[in-house]
Amino acid sequence: MLVFGLLALSFMAARAAGEELYTVSWPASLVAPASNLRINDIRVTLACGEFRAVRYIPSDWSIEVERPVSSRTKLHLSAGHGASDLPNLKTLNGAIVVSGAGSRCFDVSAVIYTESTVRRLARADLGLVKTR
Repeated sequence: MLVFGLLALSFMAARAAGEELYTVSWPASLVAPASNLRINDIRVTLACGEFRAVRYIPSDWSIEVERPVSSRTKLHLSAGHGASDLPNLKTLNGAIVVSGAGSRCFDVSAVIYTESTVRRLARADLGLVKTR
């Protein structure tokens, strides 16, 4: 809960500073309602950017943000147990808010873990939609 509160404060500060914010959208194959992927772990990495908010956290999921001194920031979302696996990423589409996309060194990537597979996504696979 503390992490969620800190991300909310970071989001409000970025807005007040007039910083450009973007939401992360997932590929259609991971959002499709009929996917039934059983997603249990999501790891998103930013280079030269920051996580500003997470607008939704699924029930029985945990969230952790790692902000080392280096320019790589990581967001880790994980299911509490098998019953809380997600069938797809529809509920998290646009839920992660980032800043820094205008930076020359900005990059975003993600790794999606399901019950039986690992899917690696590069910036080209992910959508960044400017938010107000």
